[in-house]
Amino acid sequence: MKKLSIIAIAGVIASVSAYAGSNNTMNNNTNNTGNMMEVMTIEQVRGLSDNTPVIMRGYLLRQNGENSYVFQDTTGTINLEIDEEDWGGLTVSPNDFIEVWGEVDKNGTSMIEVDVSAMKKL
Repeated sequence: MKKLSIIAIAGVIASVSAYAGSNNTMNNNTNNTGNMMEVMTIEQVRGLSDNTPVIMRGYLLRQNGENSYVFQDTTGTINLEIDEEDWGGLTVSPNDFIEVWGEVDKNGTSMIEVDVSAMKKL
C-alpha cells in the first residue's frame, strides 16, 4: 500500500499544483471529443464494452498488486490499474472520496478492471 499509506507534505503540495492547473477534461467532465460524460457506478461500468471511457467516484480500499488497487462505491468493488505516472503526485487513503477517469479493460476474460488515466480527491 505504498501510495495509500504514505502521507507527505510534498505529495499534498504536488497534488494541489497538478490539479490547480489541470485541463478542462478533468474539470468539466468532458471526454477528448468534447462530449459530456456522466459519473458511473461500478455496476454500470461492468456492463460496458472494452476501451469505453468512464468516470467513477468512490474509495480506494487497498493495493492489490504492483499497480492494482481495489476501488469501491455503493454498488460494489472493481480493480483499478493505476500506473506510477497516473498518480499525479496525489496521496490517497482509504478514507478519501475520489474521482477516477479511465477506460474499461476486459483483457479478453470475464475479469474487468479500469485502467486509470487521472484522478482527484473530492
